[in-house]
Amino acid sequence: MPRKRKGADLSRSTSKARKLRNSRSERTEEQIQQQNTDARVRMTRLHQEEPEDTRDERNEVRRLEQRQSRRFTVNRRRTNDQQRQQVHRAFISDSFLRLAFQYEPDIEYYAHSKVVMVLWTRNVRIVML
Repeated sequence: MPRKRKGADLSRSTSKARKLRNSRSERTEEQIQQQNTDARVRMTRLHQEEPEDTRDERNEVRRLEQRQSRRFTVNRRRTNDQQRQQVHRAFISDSFLRLAFQYEPDIEYYAHSKVVMVLWTRNVRIVML
C-alpha cells in the first residue's frame, strides 16, 4: 500500500473550496437569510415542475430504502441480542455445573429461580430447569 502523501486531502484544499469557504464566512446575517429563502423557493419550484409520476417514483424508492434500512437495523439488533443471550446462557450453565461440584453451605442456592434443590440421603443434587 503506498504511503500517504503530505497534504493528500485534496478534496478540501482546492482554490475553489477555499474561495467558497471564505465567501461563506464573510456573509452577513441578512445575506444568509436571503440565500436560505432563495434556496427554499428554488426547491419549491423544482418540486412543482417535477412530474407527479417521477415524484411518486422517487418517494417509493425512498420508502423502500428506509424499509430496507430498518430491516437491516432490526436484524442486526436481533442477532446481537441472540448472541448475547447465548453467551449468557452458556455462562449460567457453566456456572451451575461448576457449582454442582463446589457446593458451599453458606450460599442460598434455593433462592435462585433456575435452581431446584432435592435432598437425597447423603447428597444434594442441583437440577436446572
